[in-house]
Amino acid sequence: MKIFIDVGSHYGETVLEIAKDKYFFDKIYCFEPSKKCIPSLQNIADKDDRIKIFNCGLSNKNYKSRLFDSGSEAASIFQNNENNINDSEEISLLDAGDWFKDNTAEGSIIVVKLNCEGSEVDIVDSLIQSNEFEKIYNILITFDVRNFDHLKYKEIETRKKLRSLKYNNYCFSDNVMLGSTHERRIENWLSLFGVDTNISNLEALRKLYLENFKIYSNKTGFRQRLEGNIKNLMLYEKYPSSIKSFFRWIKRSLKLSRELDLERK
Repeated sequence: MKIFIDVGSHYGETVLEIAKDKYFFDKIYCFEPSKKCIPSLQNIADKDDRIKIFNCGLSNKNYKSRLFDSGSEAASIFQNNENNINDSEEISLLDAGDWFKDNTAEGSIIVVKLNCEGSEVDIVDSLIQSNEFEKIYNILITFDVRNFDHLKYKEIETRKKLRSLKYNNYCFSDNVMLGSTHERRIENWLSLFGVDTNISNLEALRKLYLENFKIYSNKTGFRQRLEGNIKNLMLYEKYPSSIKSFFRWIKRSLKLSRELDLERK
C-alpha cells in the first residue's frame, strides 16, 4: 500500500500534483481544518476515489480550537501580527499518533507533508511519542513556527530531538521544495526519495535512496533562520513589492532561491 497524507491541504495545490499516475499512490488523505477550503478539495476528491478529505487538523491531542485567518495561506491556530483574528472559525484537531495508529499499517510506503502554520511541531511530537514516526517512509516538515515569535524555539528543539533519535526519514521544505511552481517543488521533493517510481517494497526503496535520506535529514536550517532574522530586523515585509522583487532577483542570481527549476536527469 502506498499512501500520501497531506496535512494542511489548503485548496488542493499539492493534491493536484500527487494524484498524478506517476506517483502510484493507492490512498490520499487530506487534512484541512478551514471550511472555506473544503468545497475545492471535495471537487478534486469527487473525481478520484483514492482521495479522502478530513475537515480537521492534526496535533498532539484531540481538542477544539480557533483557526485565525481561515482560508488564507497564513491560517493558523496561533496568533501573530499577520493573521486576521476577526476572521476565525472553530475547528477540530485530532491526535496525530492515534490517527496514524488506526489508519496506517506497517510495511506501507507512507509519505507525509506537514504545512500547517505552527502545528507541525506538535504533530511530530505526537508521532514520536506514539512510535508512529518510524512507520513513515518520508515526512516533509515546513517549520512555520518561524512565523510566531513565541514558538520559534520549537524548531531547534524538534531538530535536536529528531537527531537524537537517529531517524533519517524526514526532510525540510527549505532544502527539497525547489522549483518555479508549487507543483514543481512537490515533484522535486518526491523524486529525491524515489516516490515517483513504482517500487512497492518499502525496504528496497529505503535502501536505494538511503544516501538522500542521510543528506537531507542532516540539514540544519541555519541559513534560512539567519535570513529570516535579518528580514525581521530590516522590516522586510513593509518594503514595496518592487524592492522585494529586486532582492528575489539577487537570490536567483546567486542560486540561493528555492524558485529555480532543476534539471532532470
